Amino acid sequence: MKKPRSSIAALGGLCLALSLCIGLALGNSGCSSESEVDDETIVLEFWTIALGDAFADYINGMIADYEAQTPGVKVKWVDVSGGEVAEKFIAALVSGDPPDLANVYDLPRFLDYDVLANLDSLVNDEERDRYLPNFWRGMGQYQGANYAFPFYGGVSMMWYNKEIFAAAGLDPEKPPTTMAEMMAMGRQIRERTGKYGVSWRLHPSLGSPAWLLLRLAGVWPLFDETRSHTTINSPEARAMFQQWIDAYEDGVIPPEALAAAHRDEVNWFIEGRAAIMPFSGGWITRYFDRNFEAKAGMAPQPRGLSGRVPGSSQVLVVPRMSPHVEQAVDFGLFVTSPKYQLEFCSYVAILPTTKAAAADPFFQQPPRDQSDRANQISAASLPNSFVAAPPDVKGWSRMEDILYEEFAKAMGGQQTAEVALERIERKWNHLLRYAGS
Repeated sequence: MKKPRSSIAALGGLCLALSLCIGLALGNSGCSSESEVDDETIVLEFWTIALGDAFADYINGMIADYEAQTPGVKVKWVDVSGGEVAEKFIAALVSGDPPDLANVYDLPRFLDYDVLANLDSLVNDEERDRYLPNFWRGMGQYQGANYAFPFYGGVSMMWYNKEIFAAAGLDPEKPPTTMAEMMAMGRQIRERTGKYGVSWRLHPSLGSPAWLLLRLAGVWPLFDETRSHTTINSPEARAMFQQWIDAYEDGVIPPEALAAAHRDEVNWFIEGRAAIMPFSGGWITRYFDRNFEAKAGMAPQPRGLSGRVPGSSQVLVVPRMSPHVEQAVDFGLFVTSPKYQLEFCSYVAILPTTKAAAADPFFQQPPRDQSDRANQISAASLPNSFVAAPPDVKGWSRMEDILYEEFAKAMGGQQTAEVALERIERKWNHLLRYAGS
């Protein structure tokens, strides 16, 4: 459930109004509105993203449990579509009437404007220790503090088409284990079958943006210790860029990869146009028919030079201007508790972010279907995973746009890897100087 790139411009256009209203709201509560039904009842507004159709019973049951054990508190649940949540969240902040607990995208933009509550200052050590460390210090990490509850998680795994593997002269029972092997097998598939080797698209909203490819290749961190200069322009980064440029030019990756829409890479894989789909999970099985199920192989995510597997998490945040910050934090702890995470995991192929839920025998029981099996592969990689959070530098949202634009130009043959990295380096350093002034 990632944010589409089309919303970036709309977000940027609201930033000035957002910063002005935040200053007023935090200074004198002038933008805030009361959420109480009466003098004694607190109403918490809770936003989720696209969970209403399939998980209404689960969410409503959890809310009923919380209200039963917390007299004087009611929860108003609002389910928002993924394509609208960032704009709606900013509009709610600007209006002075934000949700109290919200599942959001585009976290770096909100962190830049200091509109979210610092959870490290609101959650005690015992409560914090219930979470897996890489998830607590994950997507919400910014300048040494955490600003987000890890709602639920995932660790990348890989799907591949065993029928295409066999046609290319590859052993269907020996999928690639490294990124280099994946590219080599993808090239062999392209040469021998005419199919695309790797189903992948270049887009910041996907789980494998360019900065993540750099991290997997061991090009990390991207900035010096003072965050005043970037270190991206290195031989290792040029080698990574060139690897993907060559793969695109050689037809290992579909030509539409530079301008693909949401889930196009899933369609290419299921339609049999491409043989390998990395950076995936059990959720795509909902699109399989019985014929494709027999062809679909699954394996752990191929590893890069870092030797680790990328993970991610959906997050819940508490706006600083909420009139009920402490109560919202209490509800956030309740929603992300082991009990409700484990129940959620029983309904859909996701992973928990708490230690107790991750250790539950549920994840070792015999899989019921391919989705369960894929989720178990992801769960087995949890100990060797890292949360694929972007760098926590001020202005990262614009920096990511620049990285996307220059990498896309290089893959499209409009410039070399060297020129792309020089341009990224120059533009990033300019933004860093501006941020520090």
